[in-house]
Amino acid sequence: MKPEERTSVLLPTNGDMKNISFVRYSPFTNNRTLTAQVVECYRKVFADAPWNEWKQCPTCKASWGTEDKALLESRSYQCCNTNLVDFWPQEQVAVDLRQEVTDKASCWLAMCGSEVIGFCWGYPIRVDDLEKKLGISLGLNPIQEVAYQDDAGVLAPYRRQKIATAMIRRQLSDFLAQGLQDCIGRTRESPEPSKTYPWFKRLGYRILARYPNGDGRVVMARKIEGLSSRL
Repeated sequence: MKPEERTSVLLPTNGDMKNISFVRYSPFTNNRTLTAQVVECYRKVFADAPWNEWKQCPTCKASWGTEDKALLESRSYQCCNTNLVDFWPQEQVAVDLRQEVTDKASCWLAMCGSEVIGFCWGYPIRVDDLEKKLGISLGLNPIQEVAYQDDAGVLAPYRRQKIATAMIRRQLSDFLAQGLQDCIGRTRESPEPSKTYPWFKRLGYRILARYPNGDGRVVMARKIEGLSSRL
């Protein structure tokens, strides 16, 4: 992981121009305040549509998003006679962040002033290690190293402004600099396609593997070379 870098670009936001900067990030070298912001940004992104991973019943595992706040208030934030819990607890996100964003990872943050408004991270990994992580065979050379595109998200008020695209372009540049040739991501094809599924299809990713028993998740891949120009 290189030392912190910051680049800026002017992007249109609701008719205005706001200065959005992009910062290379590592939870091991950046300050705790910034890491706490990354954790909260992650929780807010996935608590919102289309993921709706805000609150969860610890008994039946049903989940709700922030758009269900009025409903949950009417139920006193209970289900199955027990109190709901956070779908993504702060402590879990912080631990996951330190496990995923290692010194070889490419992690970029989008900042509006001093506020973290988006994130994007991925990392090089051997195919056999990725198969263990994802729990599925990919049919590739097990010792080949690929770029796994892990998590990315932007807060709702800042979406549809190419902020995620700008972060991913930086990530792809890092992957190419590391000599990686193929990038892989996991998404959901059915019964309701994930937001990222048509994005992968549009960019020319192919399906490597489908999870069995109607799971609906798929692992997709394509060459890194030329991908940035299609974003």
